[in-house]
Amino acid sequence: MTQLSPVGIDYIEIYVFNAFQAACFYRSIFGFDIVAYAGPETGMKDKISYLLCQGNIHLLISSAQERTSPLLKHVINHDEGVKDIAFTTQNVSRIFEKARSRGAVPILEPTEFYDGEVRTIKATIQTFGNTVHSFIEREFSSPFRLPFYINLKYPPNNIEIGLERLDHIAVAIETGSLEKWRKFYEEVLGFHVFYAEDVYTNDSGMKSVVVSDLSETIKFVLVEGVSNKKKSQIENYISYHGCSGVQHLAFSSRDIFKTAHLLQAQGIKFLEIPKTYYENMSSNLKMMLKDKMETIKRLNILIDLEKQGYLMQMFTRPLQNLPTFFVEIIQRENSIGFGSNNIKALYEAVEKDQKRAKIDA
Repeated sequence: MTQLSPVGIDYIEIYVFNAFQAACFYRSIFGFDIVAYAGPETGMKDKISYLLCQGNIHLLISSAQERTSPLLKHVINHDEGVKDIAFTTQNVSRIFEKARSRGAVPILEPTEFYDGEVRTIKATIQTFGNTVHSFIEREFSSPFRLPFYINLKYPPNNIEIGLERLDHIAVAIETGSLEKWRKFYEEVLGFHVFYAEDVYTNDSGMKSVVVSDLSETIKFVLVEGVSNKKKSQIENYISYHGCSGVQHLAFSSRDIFKTAHLLQAQGIKFLEIPKTYYENMSSNLKMMLKDKMETIKRLNILIDLEKQGYLMQMFTRPLQNLPTFFVEIIQRENSIGFGSNNIKALYEAVEKDQKRAKIDA
């Protein structure tokens, strides 16, 4: 029986100014393998793109070929960041028609792409801001291949960062539209509310809701800013990005300490967590991780205890000049939630980082 909902994340496409340079960045810093290339000489007419893989994560790093390209205009208007969150599906035509009948705005009708070797069917709908969701139906799931991408023979990456899969995607939503997009994912894609949390400081705050597919393998954290004395850090993101968009991608790691050390050695800067966070940590958690607490503090790792286990998280500073897109590293130990204490600590850390960078908050 065909499943009329996404099966999983197929790939994340990131629009950049220079695809080759950005692909090399994700390879040399984050440990991805550059496995394939598409461009005019391979039959890709509208862009240059590299396919990167690590664990179960697939990234497309794409840039424009011409000055008049909509892709280039998108990057100029919004800076480098996520454009397409593509879902693996069993029947593109049926899920596309279902989404359209429930109010989704179509961008690409179901279309077959075939380069003589690889065949996929793709359709695309509009979602928050200028981001889109594509539905991908493919003949084979392994190895991961796309039409018009030719395999590259780069040597395997010897930097074992240890990223395994995409844990969740955090989306900064324009103030007043959180309910709209919650309903979109529930009604159009059949998602459900997995978690909700509101955070407030003296100056600002945010409302958040996590929506998930039925299997709970795809999770979107939707966050909306709340102003009090100053603009929230979510509203600052909107100001610089120009509209709603992906604030960060969360990659799971099997060993967050190793990942953190390697990324720091590669020059990645992480958000600084206030000392009060660790001082206020529960005594049970401190006792359970007493041998690791000094390392946790030094690496600015957030950690929270749940009923069945605990989770550890850390967050890079923005990866480009504007204070927009960044990356989260997360390790789960029998944990499925998001940690209430961690959400507030992250909000405060981003707020503090923006103030340090003299961003209007």
